[in-house]
Amino acid sequence: DKVSIFFLSCLHRKFTCHLCDRSFTEKWALNNHMKLHTGEKPFKCTWPTCHYSFLTASAMKDHYRTHTGEKSFLCDLCGFAGGTRHALTKHRRQHTGEKPFRCDECNFASTTQSHLTRHKRVHTGEKPYRCPWCDYRSNCAENIRKHILHTGKHEGVKMYNCPKCDYGTNVPVEFRNHLKELHPDIENPDLAYLHAVFMHWEFCEQKSSESQ
Repeated sequence: DKVSIFFLSCLHRKFTCHLCDRSFTEKWALNNHMKLHTGEKPFKCTWPTCHYSFLTASAMKDHYRTHTGEKSFLCDLCGFAGGTRHALTKHRRQHTGEKPFRCDECNFASTTQSHLTRHKRVHTGEKPYRCPWCDYRSNCAENIRKHILHTGKHEGVKMYNCPKCDYGTNVPVEFRNHLKELHPDIENPDLAYLHAVFMHWEFCEQKSSESQ
């Protein structure tokens, strides 16, 4: 009938991004996607002195729980409590053994997209992370951190250097607190943090892979 045809046509309707050709079945989904290209983040955290902003209201609410400490997503199999539904989903894979992210070149499978992305560099030989103070390269950012802090090759070097003053530290929490307390004028502390850590490195992963 005409009603069924109408709903079927809606299901197959495509809203296509003119910048990257991705398609969506809903107009609002395309609108949200376009913000990735424009850099628009209209949902700002309302916590005092926090300057983070987000693409969606749900992402902002998830972030806000990091301030309040609220962890309302509870695992029904153990005592785990997560701050976001996504955190609970990732946790539950420890119980189920589910590994939905699979390599198309070997039998490797992972619980997260970020781990799969890192694994694929074994096949490609890609090493996008470079030490700012020597020629050492790695396929994973954690190896760079270990190289700088634990090999003894870069004594006295600070991984986290403030873009506004001479402050430096090797403790990420201390650096974040420094930015928030002494430089509240920094509009995007997370980018300042990344700049301090990876000032000469190329980024192939972002907190959404974090989000995976």
